[in-house]
Amino acid sequence: MTGRRNDGGDDAQPEIITGLAAELEELAHTVAQLNTSPSRSERSSGKPPGGAPCPWCWPRMPHQEKAERLAELADWVRDVLFAWPDAPRAILSCWPRHWDVIEELSMLYCAWRTAYTWEGATSSDAAHYLDRLRPSTVERLQVRMRPCGQHHQPDGSPRDDAGMVDRTITELSLL
Repeated sequence: MTGRRNDGGDDAQPEIITGLAAELEELAHTVAQLNTSPSRSERSSGKPPGGAPCPWCWPRMPHQEKAERLAELADWVRDVLFAWPDAPRAILSCWPRHWDVIEELSMLYCAWRTAYTWEGATSSDAAHYLDRLRPSTVERLQVRMRPCGQHHQPDGSPRDDAGMVDRTITELSLL
C-alpha cells in the first residue's frame, strides 16, 4: 500500500502519521546535531567551540589576578595601542587609577586579541576593531580623562606609565 486511500476509508491515515512522525524525529535529530557542532570557523581553527578570547570581569577577579592582568594590559597599551598617535594623547598616564578606563581598555584589548591572535579570526574581526572599536574607545577615553588633563599630564618626552602601573600592581598585591 502506498499510503493513498483508494476506497475512501481511513485505513491509510495511521501509515501517513507514522511516516511523518519518523521524518519529524529525523529532523529533530539533525537540528540537535547542528546546534551542538562547531561552526565552520571553529572547525578550521582546530580549537574547541568558545575558544575565542573572553573579556575580563574585573570585579570578580582576585587581587593577585588583577595585578597580573593589569601588567599584561599595560604592556599592550604601551606596545600596541600607543602605536596610534591619538591614543597616547587621549589616555593619560593616570589611567591605571581609573577602573572605568581599565574596563574600556581591557575590552579593547580583548577585541584586539580576537582580531589578531585568535585562530578563528577573520579579516572582518580586524576591520571591525580598526574601523569601529579602536577609534570609538579612544574617543570615549579622551572624554573620560579630560578632567585629569589639567592635573597629572606631563608635557614633553614620551611617557612610560610603568611606575604608575607598578604602584597599582603593588597595592593590589597587598590587598
